[in-house]
Amino acid sequence: MEQILIVDSTNDTSAQNLLEESGLNVSVLRNVTQAIEWLQRNKCALVISETNFQDHTGFFLVRFIRKKLGDWRMPFVFLSTKRSTKYKVHGLKNGATDYITKPFVHEEFLARVRVQLRIGTLLQNSKKKSDDNEPKGLNPALELKEPYNFGPFTVNYKQVKLEKNGKVIALTLQEFKVLTYLIEKSNQAVKKEELLDNLWQYDAVIGLRTVYTHISWLRDKLRTDEKPGGYIKTIRQIGYMFVPEGLEK
Repeated sequence: MEQILIVDSTNDTSAQNLLEESGLNVSVLRNVTQAIEWLQRNKCALVISETNFQDHTGFFLVRFIRKKLGDWRMPFVFLSTKRSTKYKVHGLKNGATDYITKPFVHEEFLARVRVQLRIGTLLQNSKKKSDDNEPKGLNPALELKEPYNFGPFTVNYKQVKLEKNGKVIALTLQEFKVLTYLIEKSNQAVKKEELLDNLWQYDAVIGLRTVYTHISWLRDKLRTDEKPGGYIKTIRQIGYMFVPEGLEK
């Protein structure tokens, strides 16, 4: 059965009761620290969280899931008494997939939760499909290329690894493929759809989110004090560009 995690420091059990009465499996934690520890040990289909806690904010929690755990597929819903547009936009920009205000209409709340669960299932299935369809290894022609240097980084094609000042930076094979594909087209705008078609070969409706996720991971690994903007530039409404000289911001 799908596991839903509610993170709520109040005594309001209305959401928990409603979900359990609907036959859903619910766990409840009272602060962000507990939630972070729990999420690192357990699988979860959906997180429902309020916005403010004494230890951290709900915004911190959703950023932790997206950035630290690297999970962009798990739906995350804010459930809050804060009704301002500012809070809603801030929550969605930080990685939430929905923002529901209290008090809520029971039927609408349940409908929104079930939509989030369906989306989560679709995204998880797309990941499995992409893993099944993912080509193994690199293009043999790339494996013959000499190492490529940019900034403090070295791409070793033959050994399929990225080094920073001689130390290996952990990359998945798919991250390495995205990076080397962009390097081959340095200073050229590469469409998101082109990356998807050439490196994943599966459904674009769901897949573009996966492209964004891999780009985000790469950017985090390519940032340096000298080049805080990293080496991958977003080209609005098109895609991405690898910039060998790096980005200041």
